[in-house]
Amino acid sequence: MPRKLRTDTPHGSATNGGRLNDLASYRNPHVGARLESGITDYLREIKHFELLTPEEEQELGQRIRAARDCELRFAQGEITLDERETILREAAFARDRMIQANLRLVISVAKHFRNRGLPMEDLVNEGNVGLVNAVDRFDPEVGSRFSTYAGYWIDQAIRRAVQSAQQIIHIPSYLMEHIGGMRIALRELEEEHGRQPTLEELADHMGISPRKAKAIAHAIRSCTSRGSTSADGDDALAESIPDTRTPQPHDAILSASDTDFVTQMLARISDREAVVLKLRYGLNGGGKRLTLKQIGETVGLTRERVRQIEKEAKRKLEEYVERYL
Repeated sequence: MPRKLRTDTPHGSATNGGRLNDLASYRNPHVGARLESGITDYLREIKHFELLTPEEEQELGQRIRAARDCELRFAQGEITLDERETILREAAFARDRMIQANLRLVISVAKHFRNRGLPMEDLVNEGNVGLVNAVDRFDPEVGSRFSTYAGYWIDQAIRRAVQSAQQIIHIPSYLMEHIGGMRIALRELEEEHGRQPTLEELADHMGISPRKAKAIAHAIRSCTSRGSTSADGDDALAESIPDTRTPQPHDAILSASDTDFVTQMLARISDREAVVLKLRYGLNGGGKRLTLKQIGETVGLTRERVRQIEKEAKRKLEEYVERYL
């Protein structure tokens, strides 16, 4: 019987649960062959699980969410014991079905993180954990495809595992998110001012205190100074530069639903805020990102007013994403 990769969490496991045995513990020349065989068997097995239609995703998602409220409803006498057991049983089936139908999405995302210091089976294991979290948190009423939502959780779970494996000095995941935000802010301010921004300008742009900005900048220097060679001997810096000529494996799966999701997000802010963000981040069809000054000339506003509108729009979207995720 083929070994299976993990899709379990401390709160339960999917029908396709279990985990590849620690193949690296085999002390013989055929370790590589056995690793490859385990992945091949796993791929062959998960291909038997059929993909879900949007309607099926909505139905299964509603069953899973119904289980969250059934204990309270049972305690209040709204449902009987038999009804409670039926809801929980249907939710467990729906949860397993959602996980099984999206195991191939995990493989697609995990392929993008090859040669980053973790073997493929570990990448898939971590991605499966992210998939389970996505299934448990998915809200079908939002209207987006599950693959869009799950892609974020899978990517983040794998990314954090890779970062932990590469770092000599461990940096908490929340700090890594701030580091990514500061690097984005740095690029935006350099583009806007034509020079490297000061620490105070970065703090103001990110909406944080100068003291916190200084701590994040120190963490960035620590990451850089530790060297650019990854755990498996490859150049981590070179690997971190994306190949713009080749789309990521999961982009083909998520592209259509991503567009719908972004459209829904922009619908939650005012028309003027949406226009500013589209021009700022190249979402207006042409893909060209404009500076604050260029946007101001286009919409008839000052550069400072455009900056304020952008900041407010991003704040609204961040609040919505925090509630949704």
